[in-house]
Amino acid sequence: MERKPRENTRLWIVRIAFAGFFGFAIGSAPAHGESATLRPLKDSTLIENSAGSFANGSGPAIFAGRVNSSSDSRRRALLAFDVADSIPPGSVVTSVSLTLHLSATNAGPVGVTLHRVLADWGEGASSSSGGGGATSLTGDSTWVHRFYDTDYWTSAGGDFDWNSHAVAWVDQPAGYVWGSAAMVEDVQSWLDLPEGNFGWALVGDETRTQTVKRFDSREADDEASRPSLLVEFIPPCLPHPRGLGYWQLQCSTSRPAWAGGPEEPLFSEQVLPCSDTMLADLGLVEEVGACEAILSGPPLDCGQLALRQLSVLVLNVCSGRLQTSCPAGVSDERCSSSNIGDRLGELSSLLQSGECRRASDCATTLE
Repeated sequence: MERKPRENTRLWIVRIAFAGFFGFAIGSAPAHGESATLRPLKDSTLIENSAGSFANGSGPAIFAGRVNSSSDSRRRALLAFDVADSIPPGSVVTSVSLTLHLSATNAGPVGVTLHRVLADWGEGASSSSGGGGATSLTGDSTWVHRFYDTDYWTSAGGDFDWNSHAVAWVDQPAGYVWGSAAMVEDVQSWLDLPEGNFGWALVGDETRTQTVKRFDSREADDEASRPSLLVEFIPPCLPHPRGLGYWQLQCSTSRPAWAGGPEEPLFSEQVLPCSDTMLADLGLVEEVGACEAILSGPPLDCGQLALRQLSVLVLNVCSGRLQTSCPAGVSDERCSSSNIGDRLGELSSLLQSGECRRASDCATTLE
């Protein structure tokens, strides 16, 4: 059926849309972030002993502080998380919090500090539920070994950045949280350079005996009490948006030989129906479709130019190249009733700020 343009109506709608589109973002909206909860890739306790004879790589607890002993009383816990496997490359980390569950203590309030580990270490099979540890086994991290009994720490007791990256005051059994800007920097660097990710060390009060704190490890029976790292981040804006020429090729029924085959996956099955849905929210789909606007040639009036520019942006959204916090799918009741102005505002903020929002189910396939 031939669409009959209603020029005045179309001009009014598109001009209103673009007034909002470019006007909403004078002040940049805050980025839409995501979060991931990570469990340790490995954890261990360094048991003070000049020969490295004792370790606790796979026990149900990790320890930090000093036990009640006249010698070899220091204990330091190690934890590492596989950041790069859990967060998209190129993301910007905005917040980090480490939660540990204290399961036993004989001491009162103690400051337990977090330090970045500077060399790789192992989690062996040695296992003990107490602070005394067990006999070191192959691959264990010990007071003098990074990996028992072949690789050594540069300094006995572990190679750490001794500047505290965070501190939590730990008292009686409960959950405790560490968080700081330095931890954000650590996690960001581990995301960008995974080969430098050796985790953190927990160091308790080592100025006196009987300050040790016992935390549940990743091997603890109660899964809920195991260590967890909550990372909040802004995903990267990938892939890059496509311009008018790309979409003209996609919409063309006779692609030039140099263009090869169709490049955009599910263009007719997903992208075009999605764009129709978004344009319908603007009241435009009955007048002209995205491809018709894209392929329209000069001379173009202001309304047609605006509609073509809007269609380029909508096609990018529907292909997942520009992402909003809400999909355009009519099958999603939560989003099909959303205000198109809000969606345009998000896109406008995206363009103004250079940030990208990761959508949940963006460019949903329409049935």
